[in-house]
Amino acid sequence: MVLLYLRVTKNKVQNMLHHEDITKIQELKVKFKNVWLSSEYLQAHLNILGFDKVRSKFNWLKKSGYSFDSLISMLLVLPLIGFKTIHALTTTKDNELDTTGKDSYYRVLANQKIKWRDFLFYFVKQYLIKDELFTPPVDTTKCMIFDDTDLSKTGKKIEGISKIYNHVSKSYYFGFKLLLSGYWNGSVFIPVDFSLHRECKKLKYGLTDKQRKAQKKTPRCDKTSAAKRYKELNKKKTDLLVQMFSRVVKRRIQVDYILMDSWFTGVGLLKKLRSICSSTHIIGMYKYNSKIEVDGKVKSLTQLKRQKTKPKRCRRFNYYYYHYVSEIDGLKVSIFISKRGKNGKCHTLLTTDTKMNFVKVIEVYSIRWTIEVFFKEAKQLFGLGKCQSTNFDVQIAQITITMIQYLLTSIRFKMEAYETIGGLFEDLKQDYIENKLNIRILAVVALIITFLEKIIDSIDIESVTQNIIANIEKFGVILNSHGFKYQPDT
Repeated sequence: MVLLYLRVTKNKVQNMLHHEDITKIQELKVKFKNVWLSSEYLQAHLNILGFDKVRSKFNWLKKSGYSFDSLISMLLVLPLIGFKTIHALTTTKDNELDTTGKDSYYRVLANQKIKWRDFLFYFVKQYLIKDELFTPPVDTTKCMIFDDTDLSKTGKKIEGISKIYNHVSKSYYFGFKLLLSGYWNGSVFIPVDFSLHRECKKLKYGLTDKQRKAQKKTPRCDKTSAAKRYKELNKKKTDLLVQMFSRVVKRRIQVDYILMDSWFTGVGLLKKLRSICSSTHIIGMYKYNSKIEVDGKVKSLTQLKRQKTKPKRCRRFNYYYYHYVSEIDGLKVSIFISKRGKNGKCHTLLTTDTKMNFVKVIEVYSIRWTIEVFFKEAKQLFGLGKCQSTNFDVQIAQITITMIQYLLTSIRFKMEAYETIGGLFEDLKQDYIENKLNIRILAVVALIITFLEKIIDSIDIESVTQNIIANIEKFGVILNSHGFKYQPDT
C-alpha cells in the first residue's frame, strides 16, 4: 500500500520541487490526497464494532454517487478529526480531507427509508458481542436506565420544536426533550434507544400562529420509519419507555434491574414493565404519597416519614432509613424511606425486588448516575443536540450518529483502560494527527527518492524505498521519537 501511494504521489512531488523549500522538513507542506480517510486506519476504528457487517445492510441506499458507507464513515469520525459539524468539514480550506458537498451528507441524513433505530442497535449488538471478549467486571449487575434531558435549539423554524420546561433553572426555552434508554453492562454505559418529544401541547407548543406556520413541514409517507419517529413527538414518554423496554427484551438483552428517577416511577408504569419481563425488577425514586399497610394499619408515606420511632442506620453510606414491604395498588414492593444524616431531606426509594437490603438498593440505584455522565460527555465531546437542521429526520439521524460515536469511543475506552472518555477522545484525535503526519513523511520520502533518481541512474527504487521506510524511525522523523510535536494546519 505504501509503495502504491508513493507511485501515485511521485508526479505530484516532482511538480513541487521548484516551488517548495525543503530545508525545514517539519515545515514542509505537501499537497497530497489524504489517504487516511480510505485506509485501513479508518476502517480499524470503525470495524471495532463491526462496521462492515452494519454497512452491508444499507448498501441499497446509494446506487450512484457517493456510497452510503463512505458518507457515514466520515460522519462517524468527524469529532476525531477536529470537526464539530458537517458545515465545518465541507467549508474547510484543507481540501485533502473531503471533496464531498454538504448536500450529499444531508441527503443521507434526511433519507426517510433509513431505520435509524435499527442502525443504532446494530452497533449496540456488535458492542455487546465484543464486550464478551473482555474480562468480566466484578459486579455483573445489568441495568436498563431511563431518563430524559433537554436539547435546546435556537431556530424556531425547526420542525417539531416547542417550548420545554427546565426543572433545574425553572425556565422555558425552545427545544426537544430527549428520552434515552441506556444499558449498563457492569462497567460501561451503552446508549440503546431514544425518542424526541415536545411539550406545551395545550398552549400550542409555546408558539404563536405565525411561528407555527413558519416551521418546516416535511411530507412523509405514513409507512416509513421517519413518519413513525415524527409521531412520537406527541406521545407520552412513559408509553415510549414501555416500547423501548419491550424491544430490548425481544432482542434478548439481559436486564436485572430498571432504574428510573421520580419523574417516571409510577405504579401503573411499573406494572406494565413487569408484565413484559417478570424476571426484571425496578428500582426508582418515588414521589407519590401513596398509602401502604404497616402492622395492620393503613398509613401514607408522609405519615411514615414523620413518625418518631427510631430508624435503622447504614454506617457505610451514613443513611438513616425505615424499611417496609407492602403493596401499592396491588403491586408488591419494598419501600425505603431514607435520609442522609439526621437532618437530611427524606427520600423514598421503591423496588419490586422485596429481597433486597438497603445497601444493595443504594449500590444498584447509584448506577443510574451513569446516564447523567453520558449526557454531559455526549453534549460536550460529541455535540449531542447541537444540530440546527430544520428537518426533523436529520435531527434523529444526527443524534443516532452521536450515540454511535460514543460507542466507538467507549469500546476503545475498555480496550485501552483509560480513566475517562474525555481523555480517550483527546488521544484518538492525536492518533489521527500522528497518522496524518506519517503520511506527510511518506511524501518527504517520495521527494528523497525523486532526488536519488536524478543523481543515480541505476537506482532500485523499490528496494531503496523499502529500506528507507523500514529504518525511518532510526532517522528520528517519526512523531514522538525525538520530542517533535506536530501542529495541525490552521
